Amino acid sequence: MKRSMQKATESILPVILLLSLLFLILLFVQYRASEDAERAHHIHITAETSEQSSGDNEMSNVEEVDFSDDPRIVEAQKLIKKGELVKAKRIYFSVLAKEPSAQIYNWMGMLYMREKNFAKAVVSFSKALTLNKNYYKARYNRALAYSALNKYDKAVADYQGVIRGFEAHAKSHFNLGLLFFKHEKYHDAMDEFERTAALSAGDIKVKALYMLGRSYVEVSPPDKEKAVAAFTAAIRLKPNHIASRLALIELVYPEGEEGDKERFKELEALLSLAPENVEIYRAVSALYMKQEKKNRALRSLQEGLLHEPDNIDLQYDVITLLIELKRDQEAIAGLENILTVNPSDTKAYWLLGTLLYRLGDYTAAMDNYNIVLAIEKAGTPELWNSMGLLYAKTERFKDAEKAYARALRMRPDYAEARFNLGVLLMAEKSYNKAQSAFEEAIRLRPDYREAYHQLAQLFSERKEYQKAVEAYLKVLEYVPDSAHIKFDLAVCYYELKLYDKARAQYEEILEQDNSYFKAWLNIGLVYYRLKEYDRSLEALEKAVALEPENSEAYRAMAKSYSALSEHEKAINILSKLLEQNPSDIATRLDYARSYNRAKMRERALSEYQKVLALDPDNSTAKKHIEKLQTQPKK
Repeated sequence: MKRSMQKATESILPVILLLSLLFLILLFVQYRASEDAERAHHIHITAETSEQSSGDNEMSNVEEVDFSDDPRIVEAQKLIKKGELVKAKRIYFSVLAKEPSAQIYNWMGMLYMREKNFAKAVVSFSKALTLNKNYYKARYNRALAYSALNKYDKAVADYQGVIRGFEAHAKSHFNLGLLFFKHEKYHDAMDEFERTAALSAGDIKVKALYMLGRSYVEVSPPDKEKAVAAFTAAIRLKPNHIASRLALIELVYPEGEEGDKERFKELEALLSLAPENVEIYRAVSALYMKQEKKNRALRSLQEGLLHEPDNIDLQYDVITLLIELKRDQEAIAGLENILTVNPSDTKAYWLLGTLLYRLGDYTAAMDNYNIVLAIEKAGTPELWNSMGLLYAKTERFKDAEKAYARALRMRPDYAEARFNLGVLLMAEKSYNKAQSAFEEAIRLRPDYREAYHQLAQLFSERKEYQKAVEAYLKVLEYVPDSAHIKFDLAVCYYELKLYDKARAQYEEILEQDNSYFKAWLNIGLVYYRLKEYDRSLEALEKAVALEPENSEAYRAMAKSYSALSEHEKAINILSKLLEQNPSDIATRLDYARSYNRAKMRERALSEYQKVLALDPDNSTAKKHIEKLQTQPKK
């Protein structure tokens, strides 16, 4: 084993050293040559994950009457450049009324895409394809529109349709790879990115190699060696491709403190050469986040913002971290800043509404959500989910259910909306529907700890304790030190009469926190069930020391004293409790039972009759009175 580890180390170290050397040499040599280009356009990590649009000169070998030189269309194009889209649409409609054309329907669809009206864009592209099924430009553009609408299967089908007609269409292969990657079909994604890299050159080849590397990282098990090769190939083509360099830094060093030190060194080296590249600041921030150093992570993002103050994505990164740090007023100020520049930014209104919801200003939160709907009529799944939470909080439960349903119609795989719907249904005691919602959320997101927790509570509520145990054990896989979850699990074991397992859970809790009153109380009850009465009393005395006014702990002590035949102590405890609350039925029943166990028949009978006076239908008191009255007097 030692020899194999030594060999592995010997084989990896030269690779790491070579990559690091290559990294610094290439970057230094190429940096000045690419400096102007970098100033003009930074390479964002997210850039590689956006779909590639296709120029009108591609896929041009399909027969179609060309309207490009038509004076009406030339006028429409001029209007579009000026932003007068309504006038341009009128021209298109007037031409189409006389001369239906796949080309013009395609242009109309592109105009709708520009307006972000993707549903209408789909209709226009479909009309183009009805007129000419081989008009691949429209099929490609329809795939983009379907993708924007999160209609994954239809987008995939259209890209594949384009590829059947144009096998060498690199952008279709690339976009298809992105869709597969997004839906975690990493092997399929790798195939498409490899084809893209083989068919293309320049930026798209670099992006394909980068995404190929990311696919190798995400596949199970990860193929780090091939990922390193793909990122290195991207860097050879474009030495200043920061996304690939950052990915390489993440890969070549081991996990843990030492590996993170090396990563910080590499990132500092990158910053010294490209101090204005915000993606490096993002990577530094992510590394601090990994170490739970959230304030330092925030500072890194804010430093990046000094170099690109208008970078909207980076502004949102800062705001998101401020929200996580509960620095709500700073986050609100940041969002208001964005809205000053762009009053129609729906994401800013949505986040502002979410923050105001958290601060308890429900009216203002709803006002912001309504602004989003006024700008973007259909809304987004995230917006409808947020509105569902707000409706539920203000007890508009039917509206909440409709909002979650709307979010799920727009995005059926939206696990969070499914979970929130389950919480709502559980509160309404629609347990079967709630169970289905939680189970579907878990199917969509197998690590959804909160869904397992809610499912466990639902099973407990229905007294299905074995199922609850299984769900709580699943939760503990994610939060193994949670005293709260262990406590709930122990309660289920108790209800299943698995007293040893319940005791083990309570003992673990008390090792972590010796001041957990309910754990002392419940372990006392467990010892009572196990007939370990002395240990029960020890635990209950600790419970009473923590909460001297708690009647439940005293009643439990009285039971243990009674089981040890120390009836006088039991009666004294219960007598004091009844002085404080003479109408407490449960305590008075215990009081009567203690006299009965002490063979004090008349006094027991008298106490059971007092119970009946307080609660004439009490079956326990009736049963014992009848039993005592038939016993011979001693």
